[in-house]
Amino acid sequence: MKTRNQIDQSIDDLLNRIEQECQEDPDTLLSIHPAHYTTEHLFQLRGRWQQRNREYQRLSRIIFAAGIASPTFFGIGMLGFWSWALLGLIFLPIAATAFMFFLLGSIWLSAKYKSSGYQQAILKAIDEELKERGQFLDH
Repeated sequence: MKTRNQIDQSIDDLLNRIEQECQEDPDTLLSIHPAHYTTEHLFQLRGRWQQRNREYQRLSRIIFAAGIASPTFFGIGMLGFWSWALLGLIFLPIAATAFMFFLLGSIWLSAKYKSSGYQQAILKAIDEELKERGQFLDH
């Protein structure tokens, strides 16, 4: 039978392991309530998630631009075949490439970052916990 000190040590080891895993995979923040994190760790996570959110926004704009450009290039390519065939031969492959970039980029973006709402939910959970602790600074 384990002594009280051994049980306390086992619990501390388990909590340290969970905290380490959470630092490596901050997606667990929503499944483990932010109250279980230290204030310092929450500030670190907040900084990481703000950076991650900025990356998501930048990449989604680029991928969205490719999606918008694809039909434009396709239209230019089709008009090019009516008036100048070389224009069509140039723009139709560009349209196909832009569409594939949009399609594959969207799949990759949702696999890596999930969604904008998910990113915001993580930041909101962190911010609410910091506000409860009186540690949140509006900037």
